[in-house]
Amino acid sequence: MAVKVVTWKGAYWLDVVHKGRRKRRRVGTGKAGKKAAELAATRIAARLAEGDTSIFDPPKAAGPAPTFATIAEEWRRKYPLLHAVRPNTMDNYGSFTETHLLPFFGDRPITAITPEAIEDFIEAKRAPGGSVRRPGKALSDASLRTGLLALRLILQRAVKVKVIPANPMKEVEFRLAPRIDQVDPFSGPELRALLDGARTAVGPDAATMLRLWAQTGMRAGEMCGLQWQDIDLEQGTALVQRTWSRQRLGPTKTGHARVVSLLHPVADDTADWRPGATDAARSVLAGLRSITVRSREPEAFVFGQDSGQHSSPLSSMEMHRRWRRALAKARVRYRVPEQLRHTFASTMLSRNAPLLYVQHQGGWRSASVLLRVYARWLPQAAGISALAATLLPPAPTDASPSGASGAP
Repeated sequence: MAVKVVTWKGAYWLDVVHKGRRKRRRVGTGKAGKKAAELAATRIAARLAEGDTSIFDPPKAAGPAPTFATIAEEWRRKYPLLHAVRPNTMDNYGSFTETHLLPFFGDRPITAITPEAIEDFIEAKRAPGGSVRRPGKALSDASLRTGLLALRLILQRAVKVKVIPANPMKEVEFRLAPRIDQVDPFSGPELRALLDGARTAVGPDAATMLRLWAQTGMRAGEMCGLQWQDIDLEQGTALVQRTWSRQRLGPTKTGHARVVSLLHPVADDTADWRPGATDAARSVLAGLRSITVRSREPEAFVFGQDSGQHSSPLSSMEMHRRWRRALAKARVRYRVPEQLRHTFASTMLSRNAPLLYVQHQGGWRSASVLLRVYARWLPQAAGISALAATLLPPAPTDASPSGASGAP
């Protein structure tokens, strides 16, 4: 008995010899083909050792391969039931599948989705006209990155149900542009002018919302999802535990709740970062207490709408309307409102706030993520100290052997 993996005509084959019978079968190409062939060889050898010679039986007539659309629909139905995936993530996958993948691959047999076909898709999407939302423009690499994850998962489903031997995405050669964070924070004078503009053009409630946003560094969805039961006006803190996105409430981006201070003096002309360091920073509490119409229900949204009862979060459209009016009144160069989060991080770090403290307050996944985006705002000496304290183990002490690292 012999089961060997051989190469022939650029592909990997199984060569099976057993009791005078011989069969050769093509498996695939590239690293994936080699791996699949080696795995199959091990399994066939085990079956032959147990007396199972079905490998030599005539092949059964196979029906037509399912289409890409069939496999994609099965994947979209089963994947969220089998994995802890966020609804927003599946929405993004589903939107890309409907808009880009199905028009390109939908009617093709799944077996026709080759590495070359995938490379043709990437080329078409990165060329002018690849975007559906912006006619004549290429699809952004950020959108393509999400879409190719969905494509990989759909093809992996096809591997699982044994309609293709290996995932062709593994043999695709492409490199997307590195992700660039569009960080453009407001200066202190700009932020103070923005708060004054909001108070004049929109009202004190809008000014309170923007000050709270700047002083906490919350994400936009976390601001919209903030409820009165989350606010502790005596302590000057908030429990950030949900986000409002795509017309539904969900957990925070990291899946973790956090308690944050409302009182960081981000907008104020001071070198201090500590909560409550200025009267202006503490004024946000008075602003919250004097919100124009405040529901008594603990589950009411702090910055909500609907008949004055705050029964639903502030809509994205209304938030951006208020934002544009405040910017226009302040005569400050336009940036998206999410730049308030960038302003919080850059300001806090530039004032020597501890790196891990800023990470916790803003809810970044790790200190390395924070550093990757905001390291240039660290004062040079303080930045080196913060990096050393965060990333390096403590120096050995008399109680530990020389060169031994401390506790993680």
